[in-house]
Amino acid sequence: MYRTVAVLAAIGVALAGCAGIGDESTTCHDFTGMTQDTRSVTIANLLKARNGRNASTSDVMTRVAATLEFCGKDANRDKTVGDLR
Repeated sequence: MYRTVAVLAAIGVALAGCAGIGDESTTCHDFTGMTQDTRSVTIANLLKARNGRNASTSDVMTRVAATLEFCGKDANRDKTVGDLR
């Protein structure tokens, strides 16, 4: 399980370097347009940056769901995924 999160985080670092996405500055508009895998990588990167360690798969999944709910509101479309605390 932890290997999965580590792999997702590694992929996220690669994506962040290539596409400019994958961290807490990702807008809600961009986040909702991502694939499920890219969303998970973005949240894994965010949690690792905040906590200094890889998050569990369940933590990432829970946070993705909460972020989708947060970003689903029209008023939050221009906010970033890092705005959800």
